[in-house]
Amino acid sequence: MIPRRLVPIAVLCCLAFAGAGCRHQQPQPSPAATPEPVTRVAIRDADQRARLRRGFHDPGDEWCWTARVFAVSLDLPRTDRALFLVLDFSLAEELMSQYRDVTLMARVNGIEIGRKTYNREGRYEFVSQVPRPALAKQPAEVEFELDKSAKDPINGRDLGLIFVSAAFLEYEETPQYRAEQMETAREGYRKLIDGRRRHLSRAAEIEMVKLFHSLPVWDSLWYQNVRIIKNPLDLWMMQQILYEVRPEFVIETGTWNGGSALYFASVFTSFGMPGGRVLTVDLGNFTQGASVNPLWKQHVTFYQGSSVDPAIVAKIAGQVRNAKTLVTLDSDHSARHVLNELKSYAPMVSPGSYLIVEDTHIDAVPTHPEQGPGPMAAVEQFLKTDLGKQFERDDSREAMVMTFNPGGWLRRKDPAAKQQP
Repeated sequence: MIPRRLVPIAVLCCLAFAGAGCRHQQPQPSPAATPEPVTRVAIRDADQRARLRRGFHDPGDEWCWTARVFAVSLDLPRTDRALFLVLDFSLAEELMSQYRDVTLMARVNGIEIGRKTYNREGRYEFVSQVPRPALAKQPAEVEFELDKSAKDPINGRDLGLIFVSAAFLEYEETPQYRAEQMETAREGYRKLIDGRRRHLSRAAEIEMVKLFHSLPVWDSLWYQNVRIIKNPLDLWMMQQILYEVRPEFVIETGTWNGGSALYFASVFTSFGMPGGRVLTVDLGNFTQGASVNPLWKQHVTFYQGSSVDPAIVAKIAGQVRNAKTLVTLDSDHSARHVLNELKSYAPMVSPGSYLIVEDTHIDAVPTHPEQGPGPMAAVEQFLKTDLGKQFERDDSREAMVMTFNPGGWLRRKDPAAKQQP
């Protein structure tokens, strides 16, 4: 601070300095900010609609029908690394019911970069590396072409696929990289399990699990000040699965106070997935505390009623159609009810995602033999059905031993996984 008695001298000095040379210096305008390149176009981003060049029918909030040939405009990322084109889309029943297979081809700036054939409806990610010659023009015109299309019965337009997004990505952002990391993690878990089995007898493991389940802590767990009855080790494994699968929907039966629904909502937020939704069902509404949480308002939809009520099942099935979906069952634990849930919700699980049957410890360990047949008995029956044969147990999810869901981590087989380019 300048002493008060020296202020006049300081002012004079400043004026003299300004008169000597500063009067010729004009303020320099700050350089205009360079806009960020638009390297991804998604239907849900309304401000990017101008990037939909041709072949799109009436874009909605989340997805859009395309014509047989359609194109978008994408900027190139600011990187010298290899780029991959990723198309997130669905093949709908309207198309696949008419043909044995459909081939999708992609061009960037007129150069074909890859093609792939599909033989069933469902959600897919087409991925192909983009050669450098195809990136000579900026922004790049990215064109997709199907060899077949369906006809819109209302107006006769040709219907191709259901478009969600298209993007230029570096390898670490692609589905293949996530799949490789997922398999690395699962292989690590398998090694842990093999090592545990060599050093821990089955009898000793059962005694440990029984002791774990007898702890009084389960009556005193809270998530963001909302009661939750979930094993924290299972919650950890669930967030790992959510990170790997990146589902758009989590379906949960058995809401109770809503603690686990809030947990799933927070996982969506932490992964940068603002559109992720939790659809949760319970006979009673005890969510008064959870429902005032901003996470609940943004991500959670609550259905009051029986989880096997055909009307509720139909509403949820319609909402998740053609979307990446994970299901976790945690309501009535009688074998009959769980089996009905399995039959109702298993078709909604997308390939590569999970159907988690919770609290199989009740009759698997058993921790509550007095309760009779429970979730584990239902799982055993379900896996013998035609629908159940589309699933496989993922024992790697039991790597931490103290799981409430032994034998209940079911992964839907993905026939397309081995065909990824």
